[in-house]
Amino acid sequence: MKLARLVETTLLAACLAACGREAPKVAPQPMSVADFRRELVGMPLCGTASTGELAGKVLCTVHLADGSAVVAGSGILARGFWDTDGRRICRRDALDPPERRHCVDYERLGNNRYRNSDGVEFCIGPCP
Repeated sequence: MKLARLVETTLLAACLAACGREAPKVAPQPMSVADFRRELVGMPLCGTASTGELAGKVLCTVHLADGSAVVAGSGILARGFWDTDGRRICRRDALDPPERRHCVDYERLGNNRYRNSDGVEFCIGPCP
């Protein structure tokens, strides 16, 4: 019994130690809106924007269940809204009209890492 418990504890420690390391080389898995809601709503999604006015900045976004969203990091704090178009996740700044929303797809990369169709890779934060 003690040996089984030791093996179980060792395996758990090895799994936890691997968290945050480079994602395994597996094919990205597309996420549905239901997957996004189940896995990522309410979680801090942290990454570095590669394009636009936020390029190079480390930011975390939290999509809240009520449809609001908060982006913070690198001296920035912004609020906005998110919803879906039935197949993609759409966001807009709190001051923008609804027609200015921007929609993206999400995919799983493995090891708690994700990527959106804008090319931004992120993890469930805090990230190493």
